[in-house]
Amino acid sequence: MAQLTDKLSRRTFVKGAAAAGALAGIAALGGCASEQKTEDKSEAKTDAPESKYDNTISADTEDLNIVLLGKDSKIAAIILALKKGYYEEEKLNVATQTVSGGFPEAMPALSNGTADVLPFGSIPSCTYIGQGDDLVIFGGTVADGSECVTLIENKDAYKKPDDFKGKKIGCFRMETGHMITKSWLRQNGIEDGKDVEFILLESSAAEVAAVENGEIDMCFVNSGYGYVATQGGKCAVAFRPNELTGKEFPCCRQTTNRKAFEEKRSALIKFEIANLRALYDIESDHAGTIATIVEYSGQPEEYIENITYGKGDYVAAMKFEMDPYTDDVKAFYGDMIDNGDIDDTNKELIVEHMDSTIYKAALDVLIERGENKDFYEKLAAEYAKHNTLGI
Repeated sequence: MAQLTDKLSRRTFVKGAAAAGALAGIAALGGCASEQKTEDKSEAKTDAPESKYDNTISADTEDLNIVLLGKDSKIAAIILALKKGYYEEEKLNVATQTVSGGFPEAMPALSNGTADVLPFGSIPSCTYIGQGDDLVIFGGTVADGSECVTLIENKDAYKKPDDFKGKKIGCFRMETGHMITKSWLRQNGIEDGKDVEFILLESSAAEVAAVENGEIDMCFVNSGYGYVATQGGKCAVAFRPNELTGKEFPCCRQTTNRKAFEEKRSALIKFEIANLRALYDIESDHAGTIATIVEYSGQPEEYIENITYGKGDYVAAMKFEMDPYTDDVKAFYGDMIDNGDIDDTNKELIVEHMDSTIYKAALDVLIERGENKDFYEKLAAEYAKHNTLGI
């Protein structure tokens, strides 16, 4: 088994990211919109005096190209916005392209401008930025989203750093939670290759099989695969990394390229407005959201309900969250450097490739409209806690 010490260069990224493509296949997912008055133009005013951007929203219908990785439930907000016609209502024509080659196909499309937005992955975006690509992380798709799976008899065995000593931990390259946990362990004196061993495997299915066969002690999965793992009768979810660290972490982000960031700002704000409207629906209409994702994905309702909202003893790992989390993205970028996954050791580099003002501009528009104002004001308060960078 390969050790997770390989550098994530474009070459090894392309090779290792095939596992993420496999996971996307495994965990793939796969009411009328309320009427609203539209004006010829609306100004999205931000509270941040540092903002140097023109947030005027065009009255014209604009185009935006989105690249997707299969029918994954992580993009629930996009699924609902498409279904309910929110993009059209915001005068935005969203064209989606679904790639079969995973991140190795999606990232070049984003970098070369074939696609304007990729709503998946934090590791790929950080990796490519670290290697010189001029990308901008401007929003979120989900926070957290990672689960640690172990044998049922060991589900309560991992609570503090010393509990991990001598353990073999399975992971795959595009999974965020294992990097968060690896960093947390290192900060608490538990070193990979000395006190604990992280072992790179090719997919979530391979990881869970290795746990069941006693080859490794635990493994990290995402996209709700922890629920799948529990159905075999041998495994349980031991913890989610945010429970160890005591804070949420940015999982899939929304990333654009510099050209689209500069030339399609109005379209990007409209994109976030529509997605935020869908996020309200995700929070307020569970039954409708489940039905829409089931229709989109073709996956069983029981599965969708569990990984979207949780059910019974199963706690959904994913939190649908569009906040850019710029402060936490910078911290995660630093973790990747410290973990040896990015060669360039300049931890400040990521600051030039983050933006929180597009999301904030969208929030301001929705707050000014007044509908569901309390919900968006709550998001604005959370925004202030997570974004002191990238504005």
